[in-house]
Amino acid sequence: MNYKGTMLILFSSVFLIAGCTDEAVTTEQKKVVKTTTHTDQKTNQTKHPILNPVQYEKLFKHMDEHLKMDQFQLKRSTIGADFTAVDQSLSFGKRRWLTVDGTIDTSSTQEALYFENKKQDTQLAIHFAYMDRYIGNDLIQYQSNGDYGELLIISYKNILISVQHNSLQKVDSDTTQEAAKQVIHELKNVPV
Repeated sequence: MNYKGTMLILFSSVFLIAGCTDEAVTTEQKKVVKTTTHTDQKTNQTKHPILNPVQYEKLFKHMDEHLKMDQFQLKRSTIGADFTAVDQSLSFGKRRWLTVDGTIDTSSTQEALYFENKKQDTQLAIHFAYMDRYIGNDLIQYQSNGDYGELLIISYKNILISVQHNSLQKVDSDTTQEAAKQVIHELKNVPV
């Protein structure tokens, strides 16, 4: 056998032996699971205070009275007593009503404001959803379906706020962004 053949067999043997370790033979993949405990969430609550249901109602009432959109008029609001029944499986079995505790006995966790332009061909729907956990102050989603609608979701403490812009004409992204900026500006003025 020549020198090249011997070296090839030697190197192949070294790689084969090095590759045959217990970890290389194991077919199971190691799973990394990141968990958050209930205790961590409660600790986070003390670092970042959340709005209680009464403060949430005050926030929405303030928005109903003070939120203005350039070139749009407030057409409808859900202020007042309203309840939404849901299929319990849609809430992962947690509740049958979209209320603070999932029963009809407490206040609603969702509210909305509907703005419309004078030509009645463009609508801005601002939805507010109460949660019992802190989720931060951030832009969560900004999505455009192309021509006729955009959706922007922001979080404020423990409230999710969506700005939905629909139009019979091509949607102007500046209008969606300006509406979200108005919501954020007014959130800073809420006396809660």
